[in-house]
Amino acid sequence: MQPFFIGITGGTGSGKTTFANMIAQDFGRNVLIISQDMYYKDQRNQPLESRKKANMDCPDAVDFDLLIAHIKQLKKGKSIDSPLYNFTEHVREEKSITLEPHGVIVIEGLLVLSVKAMRDLLDLKIYVDVDSDLRVSRRILRDVKEGREPDLEGSIEQYLLSAYPMHKRYVEPQRNYADLIIPWNVMEKESVETVVARIKSELDERNIKS
Repeated sequence: MQPFFIGITGGTGSGKTTFANMIAQDFGRNVLIISQDMYYKDQRNQPLESRKKANMDCPDAVDFDLLIAHIKQLKKGKSIDSPLYNFTEHVREEKSITLEPHGVIVIEGLLVLSVKAMRDLLDLKIYVDVDSDLRVSRRILRDVKEGREPDLEGSIEQYLLSAYPMHKRYVEPQRNYADLIIPWNVMEKESVETVVARIKSELDERNIKS
């Protein structure tokens, strides 16, 4: 049986990763989560200052060719060597991580539904919808905590230069391609349970063990 592929997207700071991890808890070892963030294109040929200012919120920043190729491999039951991205240095690591196919495979990220060739490979498409003020505050906290930006000022500047305009241009239109739009301002577990029930129903129809 082919794995069941789920795409989870939403604005920056919407809690996509948290949502994916909460879903995964219901499927134990039979779920694999792939982060679109790991597939950002390598920028090591650019000076560090240029890398810091690069627009990472548009589809051109993501190596979708590689991500799509990896999804097709997983569909065939083959393992992949997933890249690892360093957000402090803004480069792709030299090493990779081997991932094996699972019954349920979740791909989460800012632009997961932005490319048609990507959407066509997904069995269930989800948009996590969160109030913009909450998203901004969560993004800033994440950037500073994880070292993606050196300080509060740098995070706000990056948001204003790329995240905000790219949200309107590329991220928000993904709502039109979603099978489910999940309001998730307070990260209610009930929203996760609704999605889990939908997934389990789909798996039962396919006779995939959950």
